[in-house]
Amino acid sequence: MTNLIIQVSKYLIIILMALYTFQCFTVFRKRSDEDRDFLFLRQNVLMFFLHFVAFTVLYLEMGEVTVLLFYAAQAVYLAVVLILYTKLYPKASRLLINNMCMLITVGFIMITRLSYDQSVKQFQIIAASTVVALIIPVLIRKLRFITKMYWFYTLVGIGLLALVAIAAQSTNGAKLSFRLGGISLQPSEFVKIIYVFAIAGLLKNARDFRRVAIATGLAALHVLILVVSKDLGSAVIFFVTYLVVLFVATRNPFYVLAGILAGSGAATGAYFLFSHIRVRVQAWKDPFADYQVGGYQISQSLFSIAAGSWFGTGLYQGSPEAIPYVEQDFMFSAIAEELGSIFGICLILVCMSCFIMFVNIAMQLTNRFYRLVAVGLGATYATQVFLTIGGGIKLIPMTGVTLPLVSYGGSSALSTLIMFSIVQGLYMLQRDEEKKNERKTFYQEDRSYPPYGPGGYVPDGWSGRDQSYGRTGYGYGPEEYGPENYGPQEYGSGGYYGPQDDPGDGYGDEYYYDQEEPYEEGPDRRYW
Repeated sequence: MTNLIIQVSKYLIIILMALYTFQCFTVFRKRSDEDRDFLFLRQNVLMFFLHFVAFTVLYLEMGEVTVLLFYAAQAVYLAVVLILYTKLYPKASRLLINNMCMLITVGFIMITRLSYDQSVKQFQIIAASTVVALIIPVLIRKLRFITKMYWFYTLVGIGLLALVAIAAQSTNGAKLSFRLGGISLQPSEFVKIIYVFAIAGLLKNARDFRRVAIATGLAALHVLILVVSKDLGSAVIFFVTYLVVLFVATRNPFYVLAGILAGSGAATGAYFLFSHIRVRVQAWKDPFADYQVGGYQISQSLFSIAAGSWFGTGLYQGSPEAIPYVEQDFMFSAIAEELGSIFGICLILVCMSCFIMFVNIAMQLTNRFYRLVAVGLGATYATQVFLTIGGGIKLIPMTGVTLPLVSYGGSSALSTLIMFSIVQGLYMLQRDEEKKNERKTFYQEDRSYPPYGPGGYVPDGWSGRDQSYGRTGYGYGPEEYGPENYGPQEYGSGGYYGPQDDPGDGYGDEYYYDQEEPYEEGPDRRYW
């Protein structure tokens, strides 16, 4: 019976993920708020159902009651996040919130399958990180001076990276993190956010070559420090992010082309200067030629993806733990093995949906600094996803970065949640501006009507400040439309538009709004 449930569950999980992914893109065809809200609700139901099915399988395989308790804690967390975001920030992007929660859900499932202890740590880190992330939109909307602090961001970013290069612990030959009180922190995960703010400030007024040259030199310094620290993944993310922001800021393709050529030359030089880069490139070119050393990790990744095929082996039916550092660097390979390549493709599309929303929000922003920040964060997120998945499937050399919100890693989870919250804050800021402009336009239009004298014509459906429907001499014009029918006597004192007990209003409940049947022309119901 257990085997039957496991076999059925893998197809059910794929169907639920495919339906969720399909709705990530059909939402753009919905015109009304009611239709979109109903679609987002369906996405939530699919996510919780997928979570339930996956943890049912995990419980059957692990046989521990603590798994059920852990599932309940995760379900409560997801529900609280959805409720808090929608209640605290009703103007936030619901699609971005749903995608964030879905990615976290997939991460919860896979990390629990790979290592229960690590999954508990990840859950605690994400829960604490969410509290921080919920504060970010408020700060973005209130602290307008952040647009002017780009030199501060630049100095802080370079200083933190230099500190890592000098004093950080070495992990597999790369200097990445510090340990503080038993907690490992990777500063480059947070510097990439500061870096985006820095280059956005430096390039927001980039109208001459001098300004571009200064920004390029400072960006190159960030990348150089990361290369010296042997943090190749972060170096590539910083480089690509800068090129994207540079193009959006200047609209000059020659700058981007020059950057690509310079980056290619620097990569070639790094290949000959640093042995660890040569090892990774050789493992990428032919992982089976050096299977026991440099090629073992990528070879096992390819074996896992091949074993999963389209529909996967099922949760706990594969062997993804054979890949070294699978829960960090090769999470996509583990997903493809046990949940299938179809699920993996859907996961890529959900990540793509997040990137599309980042860009969509950026294009709506009128403030140039905020627009470049949103574009930069979108490029950072998309590049990290590409590097992780591309390295796992041998499309590019492995760089050792995590899959955001899915892989194990506290610093990565916190920085990604902050990125999503910053973009949400920018989106709400733009909606605030739009609302303010709508009010301004409305008042301007209200004052644009010329004053009409006594007995004059008032436009249909309009009531100005000085020409109301019920004042004597300011009605629809002819005398017969004066006080006898539309004046104060009949307007609110038992006349056609209001009940007897509502003399001051005239728009009473009896006929004007709550009458169930439509108004018709006749002696008792006029002009409706």
